Parts: sequence; structure tokens; C-alpha cells
Amino acid sequence: MSNLSLERWISESIREIVFGLEDSLVSTLGALTGIAIGANNTFIVILSGLVILAAECTSMAAGSYLSSKSALETEAVIHRHDGISPHTQESPVRAAMVMGLCYLVGGVVPLLPYFLFPISFALIVSIPLTAVVLFLVGVWSSHFTKRPAFRSGVEMAIISLSAALIGYVIARAVNWYFGINV
Repeated sequence: MSNLSLERWISESIREIVFGLEDSLVSTLGALTGIAIGANNTFIVILSGLVILAAECTSMAAGSYLSSKSALETEAVIHRHDGISPHTQESPVRAAMVMGLCYLVGGVVPLLPYFLFPISFALIVSIPLTAVVLFLVGVWSSHFTKRPAFRSGVEMAIISLSAALIGYVIARAVNWYFGINV
């Protein structure tokens, strides 16, 4: 695949790439952080992470397929009604594959430290590692959006980590409510 065709392929799949990576990084980080703080058990965190990744990866791929297919069918109906031919060539199967793969890759980032370190240290590694990867996804996507790279990276990290903070807050609140000192 030439550089030009690779860039075109990425441009046509940018929504699924960024959405899959960002959503997986954030939701997996938020869930694992909450589970790690609440359970304080490496086995439970890893098991939960693998289940979350399998279920969400499949769900996101299916959702991408179904939404892309619905959008194509709707566009075809509208264009047929207006007497013009549809212009998009988006493949629902490709959208699903890209979404699923990117979701899987993104989710591995916050989960990996729990395979390598004790839970207390894995938490300390997982959060900044995920923040750095979110920043890099924002910087990378700026190449295609033509936005300033640093600004795009900061925006991606701040917005995304704000959502992940919910898992932490819930875990702390539940620990406090039940009087568990973790």
C-alpha cells in the first residue's frame, strides 16, 4: 500500500480509529481504576479488564457496523428520492473491523500494568500511561484534521480523563460508604 493510499484509508477511517482508541482508553481506565480501588485484587482487575475488553470490543464493532450500514442505507434512500446517486463508499464491514481493532488496542494500554505490577503500583502506572497515549492520539489525529498538534493532544487528554475520573470517584465513594479502607 502506497503512502497516498494509506493516508486516504486512514482519512476514511479516522472516525473509527479515534473513537475506538479514545473510548477504549477512557472506559477501560475508568472501569479498571474503580475496580482496582474497590476490590484491591489483581486477579479481579485482570479478569474484569479482559471481560470488559471482549464485551466492549465486540459491542463497539457491531455498533459501528450497524450504524455505518444504516447511514449508507439512509443516504441511498435520500439520494434515490432526490434522483442523484450516493457518493459515499464507506464499508460497514471495514468500519466494524477498524473500530474493533482500535478498541482492543486502546484497552490494552490501561490493562497492561496490572499484568506487570502489584495493584498499587499498577494504578500509578496505568493512569499516566493512558493520559500520555490519549495525548498522542490527539497529536496523531491532528495530522489529518490540520488542527494544532499540541492543542489537539491536550484537548483529547483533558476531555477523556475527565470522563475516566468518574470511576475513581465512584470507587472512593463506595469504599467510604461501606467503611473499607483501601
